[in-house]
Amino acid sequence: MQPDFRDESDDEDTHYGPFSSLHIPAGLVHNLDLEDDFDLEDDNPGDSESQECDNDISPPIQHAHTPTKVEAVLHYMNTLGLNLPLFLDLLSWGDPECITNHKVRYERSALMVSEELPSIIERWHKPPRTTRSTHKRAQGAKPALERFAFSCVGDVVEGELEGIMSKDLSTEGLTGLFVEDLLLKLSSPGFGGTPKLWSLLVRLTQTPKQKKLNKEKIPDLVILAIICQVLYSRSHHNNRFAKMITSFLRSQGTPAKSIDLLRAFGLTMSHQWSVRALRTISENEMQTVREMVHRLPFVITHDNINIPFRVFSQRIDNQSHFDSGTASTIFFQPNAPPEPPLCNRTLQEYRAQGRKTPLTVLEIYELAQVAAPGQYERDIFQVLRYLIDSPEFDFATYTNKDHEIFTPPTPLNQLPTGERYVTRQFMLGTEHLEEASYDGNINVIMAIFHQLLLDSEEQLKQTGLYRVFVWIGDQLTSARLRGLFNFRAQDRNAFDRLDWLVPMFGWFHLLMAFANSLHKQYLGTTAGRGLMHAFTVLERKGLNTVQTRGPFHQNLHDAIYHVAEAHFRACWKVVGEVDKLEDLRSQTPEQLLALAGQIVQNLASSRAVDSIDSQPEDRRDQAFRNSVLWNHDVLRYVDLYEATRSGDVGIMEATLPHLAFRFAGGRNSNYLTEVLELLQCLRHDWPPALSDFVRRRCWLVNMTGRPHNFLPLDKRQEYNIKSLKHLETQFRSLWRGVSHTDPSKERDVQRLEESYISSNVHSEEEGRTLRTKTDEVKDIVTSGAVTLGTKKTIAHWWQRRDLVRATTEMW
Repeated sequence: MQPDFRDESDDEDTHYGPFSSLHIPAGLVHNLDLEDDFDLEDDNPGDSESQECDNDISPPIQHAHTPTKVEAVLHYMNTLGLNLPLFLDLLSWGDPECITNHKVRYERSALMVSEELPSIIERWHKPPRTTRSTHKRAQGAKPALERFAFSCVGDVVEGELEGIMSKDLSTEGLTGLFVEDLLLKLSSPGFGGTPKLWSLLVRLTQTPKQKKLNKEKIPDLVILAIICQVLYSRSHHNNRFAKMITSFLRSQGTPAKSIDLLRAFGLTMSHQWSVRALRTISENEMQTVREMVHRLPFVITHDNINIPFRVFSQRIDNQSHFDSGTASTIFFQPNAPPEPPLCNRTLQEYRAQGRKTPLTVLEIYELAQVAAPGQYERDIFQVLRYLIDSPEFDFATYTNKDHEIFTPPTPLNQLPTGERYVTRQFMLGTEHLEEASYDGNINVIMAIFHQLLLDSEEQLKQTGLYRVFVWIGDQLTSARLRGLFNFRAQDRNAFDRLDWLVPMFGWFHLLMAFANSLHKQYLGTTAGRGLMHAFTVLERKGLNTVQTRGPFHQNLHDAIYHVAEAHFRACWKVVGEVDKLEDLRSQTPEQLLALAGQIVQNLASSRAVDSIDSQPEDRRDQAFRNSVLWNHDVLRYVDLYEATRSGDVGIMEATLPHLAFRFAGGRNSNYLTEVLELLQCLRHDWPPALSDFVRRRCWLVNMTGRPHNFLPLDKRQEYNIKSLKHLETQFRSLWRGVSHTDPSKERDVQRLEESYISSNVHSEEEGRTLRTKTDEVKDIVTSGAVTLGTKKTIAHWWQRRDLVRATTEMW
């Protein structure tokens, strides 16, 4: 019978003495045949190394009599003057001879890489209970292992944190920092980050249950903030994250006390730092701009800005208020191919010659006629896009999706893209000057010259005689600058006469005027099928009347796009004689192209409108006429907007005659004047080099160099005025999620499409009338074309601008 070695307590550590001898029953060692199981003696001390390697191969573990074998090993160790702690210490690099001994080294390496080692350590940390035991669990090595593990984790984390370095303060250091990049660097191995600390915090910041249910919190951002706080606490040089947050809060007008409170928690820099930092960056950037204006062509824009001033102690002369100022920006393309310098004298010669060749209405008609074929081709492609972009058609699985008809038409004058053509902007200092008046604008110009160090007598003379500056603004700014140019025509020298100035409107504000014109023309009532009906069906609030502030223009633009898409999807079903767009997948590309041509000719052309208007009044279908006229007009808006995004300035220029007709018919005299001025300058008043420069550098900018990333220059200026857009983009994730996208338009478009199909507005019904006279739509484009040809609109415009300009140079 084998002796019973079971302990009455689970806590064997309380009864075990490492130096006490074990009583082994007589015959136990003999019965275990230790000479077979263990190498007790070295019978051949002179064997070669190959024989030692053979002896190192351990026999398979025999599970029979395991407790007695373990006890025998412990007894034998005791006879050698060893105990288990001392044995493990010597085995684990605790003795120089054991470190180099071949047998010990082999067995030690086997232990370190064995599959059993993790489970051994785990059981040391949490010994298992004996079966059916009611005693408390043995403590094992839990205290020692936890102290050791804590020390190891601390060393590993500290090693990772030591590898994080910050960068010096600069504009690139702030605007070149992206939250996504920080997340990737800190969480991923191989980027010099803190992947082990990140993994530890991932486990600590969310439970398995919370991970499944969480829809609002963003643990990655919490972890990022924790790590950055730790880095900042270790060294104030690790402050890029804190600098970015501080700059963002400053841009949002956060009070100084709030910033300093967050600094105490390691989240931000101090408010004093933010003031010094922005001043330092501004001075460094201004020095760069002053150097660049002397060697590179540039464009300047300015616009008004309203700034809130809040006070905490009210007095008669210390009250919270809004104040007006002017923000200005200067744009360069520093890496683009060199430009020939714009010649001031040549410009004056062309201007003088241009007085003899005023723009005529026949020229505008001819330009419209030349532009028509290209517009027709693009309209067909746009109608085709409405089909292939619809989820119902599923273009990705269409058999002939690679056919050439699905390739966009050739651009008329495409701006180049790539790193060489990235636009670089510099925001100049905000001036406490209003720019609504003539005096205000000239004061702003001189203030900008002062910032650029172009206001010395010598520099002013150089500007007046040799330089040409293109100045962009909204319609009011452009009109004020042009007014100054005319009022000063007889001043004593070229600078005072503003001979060097080329004022121009921005295309973003012109697009806003275009959208407002469509709003006025097609608003109607909820009883009709105009924009008011669409706003009601889509529950779009705040669009009933034109507004100049807030998100009105963006909301109106979205609504125009959605209404247009719904109309043309309905047209595809009518012309294709199908109930679902997916039924058109059976058509060949050539058949789809033919259907698109039918839609443009019969449901979206001026010829179709004229055909309806030629019918007797009692037989006309007014609802059908409205839909055809809308389709025709909205295609010009979509065409122009897409051209500003893709950078096709040829399309933008080709749209000018249509814009002249629209603004003339819609009685928008301000933008009619802007369009006439631009046509006159491009065709008569500007030398070819300046015309080309204006097209390529002054209408659109591309801040990334990527295709379809162009922006009207004045829209870029609006972004600059509203906020530090880069920082706002980075931190928008805190309240909108890490990746924010616009909500899907599909349900809105489908609802409108169903409404138009049920109303049958794209099929002609003889004698159909509208419920109210307000829903009748006037063809203001045709009306404007007639107005320009029959009335004295152009003559009056020319009379206001045809001024003799002096040529004296008295300095």
